[in-house]
Amino acid sequence: MLRAMAVTGIHEERCYLPAGNSLRAHGALLAVAFIWGASFPLVKSALDDASPLLFLALRFLLATLLALPLFPALRGHWARGELAGGMALGVLLGVAFTLQTLGLAQTTPSRSAFLTSLYVVFVPVLSLPVTGHRPRAASWCGAILALGGLALMTRDGALFRWQPGDLLTLGCALAFALHILGVGLLTARHDFRRLFVVQIATAAVLLAMATPLEAVRWQPSLSLAGAVLLAGGLATTLAFYVQNRVQSRTSSSRTAIIFAMEPVFAVLVVALLAGGRWDLSLPQTLGASLIVAGLMVAALGARVSEPQAAPGPGAGPRRRTTSSP
Repeated sequence: MLRAMAVTGIHEERCYLPAGNSLRAHGALLAVAFIWGASFPLVKSALDDASPLLFLALRFLLATLLALPLFPALRGHWARGELAGGMALGVLLGVAFTLQTLGLAQTTPSRSAFLTSLYVVFVPVLSLPVTGHRPRAASWCGAILALGGLALMTRDGALFRWQPGDLLTLGCALAFALHILGVGLLTARHDFRRLFVVQIATAAVLLAMATPLEAVRWQPSLSLAGAVLLAGGLATTLAFYVQNRVQSRTSSSRTAIIFAMEPVFAVLVVALLAGGRWDLSLPQTLGASLIVAGLMVAALGARVSEPQAAPGPGAGPRRRTTSSP
């Protein structure tokens, strides 16, 4: 499921993995973070040949088709609120990706990646009005660091200016934060496979319906086809499913720490594709560093509330508990 229950502060019922399996699980989450980070320059390139909403509609339609093997999970009795919850998550997902892609068309991949990553800080702050969980001091410290980094990231010469792409991407981060909170609440109560399929399909339908609202641009090319296949297959269906499955067996805060590497991977991939050229200025690089520091402080602070000892071999799953992020 999408963008993680990483820092919701809600501890789902889960079985903790032995050391070897835990290492593989964390490696899988790191691979997901790399896929998401690497997808920023990929999507940026695709927008040269397709308009944003059309590209997203194709991406999620493909992701829905690739999720067909999970459709048997839709059979049987549905719990109350399961379908409506999945559809609500799909709406938030569609809004988040729409704002992110529209913003990416007006800014650089690296800048977009770091601004998007602010969802890690927004989640614990938004958890107070949404779930009633009071943020810990580490969450506020992380937010302050990230906001300082945001100011440097949006610096234009001697002034601090918000570009249209920055505002759209910040809205995307807020939408992802709300989506994360919803995912954290719903997956603790319902079958994650059903929620996964319903929200992917809902986002696909909404994006397809919204496509005529833009000036549709379509120039078929091998690079566009490759971008749709990789974004729809790897960065949507595979990455989100792996994240959901693995995260049910590891801690939320560790997931958040791993996902804080997403913008770092994005910058490294951009620099690699550009022959080693860095596309951020010195102030923006300092701002990016502050954002990563804020993400890490917020995520590491959440570990205070988690159990320190994993159950021994043969022990049952931990029960769901509630704590502050």
